[in-house]
Amino acid sequence: MRRLYRAGAAAVMAALMGAAQAQTSVSTQPETPPPSQPDAAASSAIAAAAANPAPKFEGAVGLVLTLKPAFSGSSDRKISPQLAGFVRYGRLTLSGAGGFTTRREDDVERGLDAELVRRQGVRVNLSLRYDPGRRETQSDQLAGMGNIKATIRTRLGVRWEPAPQWTLSLASSIDTLGNGGGYLIEGGVSRSFVIDPRQRVVLSAGLTGAGDRYLQTWYGVTAEQSARSGYPVYEPREGWRDVRTGATWRIEVNPQWAGSASIGATRLLGAAADSPLTRQRNSLSVSAAIVRRF
Repeated sequence: MRRLYRAGAAAVMAALMGAAQAQTSVSTQPETPPPSQPDAAASSAIAAAAANPAPKFEGAVGLVLTLKPAFSGSSDRKISPQLAGFVRYGRLTLSGAGGFTTRREDDVERGLDAELVRRQGVRVNLSLRYDPGRRETQSDQLAGMGNIKATIRTRLGVRWEPAPQWTLSLASSIDTLGNGGGYLIEGGVSRSFVIDPRQRVVLSAGLTGAGDRYLQTWYGVTAEQSARSGYPVYEPREGWRDVRTGATWRIEVNPQWAGSASIGATRLLGAAADSPLTRQRNSLSVSAAIVRRF
């Protein structure tokens, strides 16, 4: 114990003596000349950024116009205006419809979302999303099919940026309230192209799979529904639901105002494509949005 104590004391004394010699050496060095004007400007910018970090709270409100099929697989089309926006505080976000981005160019996850992980290009999000279901009155093609109840979906998603401007995503969601929504699995890839400091274009593609319960609710026909609607009885099995591609143009008019325009193509697959409700396997949707950030 004494030897260990003496060795430790000697090491501490040596460190103190070394620090004293370093201090003396520094004091004898000539004074560093003042920084040049560019260096001083850079230092001031860094100091200002440190003194004014990005705000934890931000939000937006906007209007979205969308032209799309009346329901998945329908040959009827409709134009729907929607008020949309989001509010974010730290890692929590509450948002409605609309593919909005934050001031730091992050895509906004729809619903009540919590960012669980953000590290080295990887983000993990857990969210609750409102699913409005489907109403028989949306199209004459749904006559006799009844309504699909609205529900809340719990969604866990992972986003990875393997290279600049590239994003890979994988997510799974379930019907939290048990209203027939079952489960969904989604995968996607996107590539962003910066046109100038105010504009960019995002190209994307994705694939969605679904379970038996989801496909039965949205694309199946029960015996009771068949009697009312005239469609044949149909019981789909789990599998792929659709494949999709899209392109979005975004413009930052100024720090407060922004706009976007999108076009997307979807092709139904497997049991969804074979459903008697499906009049068109291929569909096209177009949307435009304007947003005011605060």
